[in-house]
Amino acid sequence: MSKAMKVEIVQSESKAELDSLINSCIQDRDVEDIKLTAVLLSDNKVQYTALIMLKS
Repeated sequence: MSKAMKVEIVQSESKAELDSLINSCIQDRDVEDIKLTAVLLSDNKVQYTALIMLKS
């Protein structure tokens, strides 16, 4: 039997904004794990993404 898990994704072109988005998302929640990625876009901007896994 697999356990249920809720996943939320937040993205930003700013590390500071991403940090704020992550903090607001995980506040008072049971976080299992957070995965972070950074992607260089074609216009030389960086897009930061956080995949936040929450326990159900």
